[in-house]
Amino acid sequence: AAGLVGVGILGFKLYQKKKQKQPLPPFNWDVSVQEIQAMAEQVLEDAQRNLDAVAAVKDEDLCYDTVIKPLQLAPNYKTNPQLCNAKFLQHCHTDPAIRKAAQEAGTKFAAFKSGSRRREDVFATVKRYAATEEAKGLDTYRKHFLDAVVADFRRSGLSLSPADRTRLQELLAKDAECCTRYGQNLSDDKTTVVLACEDLKGMDDSFIQARLDKATNKVTLKLKYPDIIPVMGQCQVAETRKKITVAREVEAYGDNLQLVAEGVTLRKQIAALLGYSSWSAYVTETRMAGSPQVVAGFLTNITKLAKQGLQADIEDLCAAKAEETGALNTEVSLDAWDTSYYHNKVLKQRYGVDHEAVKQYFPLSHVVKTTLEIYQEVLGLIFHEIPQGTFSSWHHEVRLFVVHDSSSGALVGHFYLDLHPRAGKYGHAAIFHILKRSANGQSAVDCMLCNLPAPTPDAPALLRHDDVVTFFHEFGHIMHGLLSEGEGNSTHLAKCPRDFVEAPSQMLENFCWQEAVLQRLSKHHVSGSPLPAEQIQSLIRAKNVHEALFMMRQIYLASLDMAIHGENPPASASELQVLVDKMRPQISGIANPDGANMLRNFGHLMNQYSSAYYGYMWAEVLSADMFCTWFQADCMDKRAGMAYRKGVLAHGGVGKIMDHLTAFLGHAPEQTPFLISRGILKK
Repeated sequence: AAGLVGVGILGFKLYQKKKQKQPLPPFNWDVSVQEIQAMAEQVLEDAQRNLDAVAAVKDEDLCYDTVIKPLQLAPNYKTNPQLCNAKFLQHCHTDPAIRKAAQEAGTKFAAFKSGSRRREDVFATVKRYAATEEAKGLDTYRKHFLDAVVADFRRSGLSLSPADRTRLQELLAKDAECCTRYGQNLSDDKTTVVLACEDLKGMDDSFIQARLDKATNKVTLKLKYPDIIPVMGQCQVAETRKKITVAREVEAYGDNLQLVAEGVTLRKQIAALLGYSSWSAYVTETRMAGSPQVVAGFLTNITKLAKQGLQADIEDLCAAKAEETGALNTEVSLDAWDTSYYHNKVLKQRYGVDHEAVKQYFPLSHVVKTTLEIYQEVLGLIFHEIPQGTFSSWHHEVRLFVVHDSSSGALVGHFYLDLHPRAGKYGHAAIFHILKRSANGQSAVDCMLCNLPAPTPDAPALLRHDDVVTFFHEFGHIMHGLLSEGEGNSTHLAKCPRDFVEAPSQMLENFCWQEAVLQRLSKHHVSGSPLPAEQIQSLIRAKNVHEALFMMRQIYLASLDMAIHGENPPASASELQVLVDKMRPQISGIANPDGANMLRNFGHLMNQYSSAYYGYMWAEVLSADMFCTWFQADCMDKRAGMAYRKGVLAHGGVGKIMDHLTAFLGHAPEQTPFLISRGILKK
């Protein structure tokens, strides 16, 4: 009885909290170019004063609060709402002038942060403090930040001569500018593919009608996921699929291939100045892997097992192509634009998986609602949506939620959802950790930017199962950002290693393959019924079909990343082309089309994922072990959910992630659960 009373009281308190006016994030997104510029200048002035104050600390005033804390929560970090307000809109605002101003602000912040790590006077103060008795007696949490500050200065070139430090700063600024231009080309590109209706044989009529120009009777496709993914997977006309491939990998995105060549050359020069043999050696030093050699060994071990099934997968798809085209198997080869189409054909014919039929059960509104419900249940949280029109926003479609702990009612943070494509918006699916938690009681704010289909007046937005998995995955990143505990966690000085950061979300993807969860996530947009049990079983049986082929593609991308950031990087766009022409068939088994180069739109390698793409698979090994150990028996187990929240998410980037993982798992991470989950090994 006492337990029931407790639940009743808690429920009342939470109901009361919902009825009260909810706190809003500290942002005004309705800003002008001039206001963004003014905010940026203010941030830089404040950051300069902050560093000057640390440099001027006298011996008698040396302590954590005067030396490390100002650097831990510096004004140019994402613990500063003004900084976030100035730079974030580059990814999502509808006005090109606002996006440009925000990009310029972000470039200035990056340049300042880079320069601040080479302040000898500030580092001298840090070293003086590190030698004090207080510093030697710091608790584990604060010692992490002291060690991180010291390492940050040392990796930033303070041991270099003044001339080399100046050269280093110039190279870093050029690389940042190079990456910015690459990103602008991606977001601003307006390349389209114009087709006759008959060129889209196999596509649903509603897809065609939504993109049809009645005056010309032509269909216009944009190079955005809601257009290209359905066409590459369903269109029976090979020439149309080829046109999409050529547009994305040969024609679009301006001078991006040259920018990649410039970027990898600059990074090699930066690494050499700092005493590293390659950019990969510099980057992996602070990752879980620790070195390019460990990464190479990891990829080699997975390749040995995955490659055993590669040829069989290719032959299976070639047989499907031969059957459709009437050619002999020996006369058929698999083109780059064939894999998704014939993979889907095999799924439909042999496994009964019809993605177009399945998506009728996944209306976006229901998937979003149910995903949020599942996360609340598993992690012990309550989400409350702030009514649209009552908060500042950059677009009328944006939704805002406030998050509280379900037990204590304590404020955890906020998250935005911006789910549909539009001109100038970031073109993939990603989470932006807009604002970080800080010591003054400020809570974290995250944002999901996606390009999921939008509803129309005549039809709801329907998601492929792949899109459901993507949304579930990306929302896991929001939870990781909001549930990291402690002041300054997840800032530059306490980031999760890049080769772990995907693991929590990848672990949660497994939920989308569990029958009970699929029944909850699905609801036919007309009948309201869940996905039938036989279709769920078909999806699950087909999960690892052609897995060796898709795994080798990931290994190709990771290997390409390590190669272009290795000891002898390609020096020009033509050398990049030669490398891709060689590596793609060698590793993935699929020939590279003439002149095609996916480095034109492989944005990961021109941002924080350079020399880190291997981390997706590295993290998936860890994620499979976490799921197998804690959630396989019952993924909705609240005890497991809270253990995961406190044992993995709460640590953020503080401490050794391997230690946290080993404690959570009860054993050192193993590869076997991953290989079984992907069908490479049998149980």
